[in-house]
Amino acid sequence: MKITDTHNKPSEGRKLEVFLSGFGSEFNQGFISKNDYNEWINNKEKLAQTYSVIQISLWNQFCIDYLEKDGYWDISDVSAFTALHFDLAFLEIYIEDKLFFSGKISDLMNKHFDEDEITKSKNVSKDYGKSFLPEDWDNFFTPESFNKRNNKLVTTLTAENFEVSGLLEFKSSFDINKFGLITVSTDEMGYGNDHGDYIIGFTYDNSDVYLEFPGGVGPQNSPVFH
Repeated sequence: MKITDTHNKPSEGRKLEVFLSGFGSEFNQGFISKNDYNEWINNKEKLAQTYSVIQISLWNQFCIDYLEKDGYWDISDVSAFTALHFDLAFLEIYIEDKLFFSGKISDLMNKHFDEDEITKSKNVSKDYGKSFLPEDWDNFFTPESFNKRNNKLVTTLTAENFEVSGLLEFKSSFDINKFGLITVSTDEMGYGNDHGDYIIGFTYDNSDVYLEFPGGVGPQNSPVFH
């Protein structure tokens, strides 16, 4: 999923520029039928013999060859986003081209915030994913329950390194307490399984900037099925 770039290019006032880098993922979740799942189980070895796993994701090729999709990203009717992993991101904040902060998110919280969170941060998970928390949680993830379900939830994550930035104009003196991150939480999507928290943008004084991530087919591990 390509996130819309809403950079605000300053024409007046002061300039806040944020750079974020580190490990991230394109995250997709969607449902496939039991028959499609069985096709994957029966044909993934054949795909491995046909395609180099180093050059191409076998799941991506399965989606093209067997499901007649454009790629793995089309299995995303539950959730989809591209973002930086919260715990692994490196952050730089510049005010009028002067470095204000450089370090990990945990360093920012320890240095500038008394609590264990950045209070002005926003969780926008509901905008990027749907939650299907099972009522029978204790039994839902057993092999017996999985085998009975006619639809299977597929989760895919790419493994990528990103360098992204955003620009924002503000008119008063800079106050770090007005700064926050825009995040999504994977355990608020799908069946509630935790694949980590991610950063998709930042906010300052009620103005939001959503970061633009590169597109393309990213390297990924095997899909997770539930």
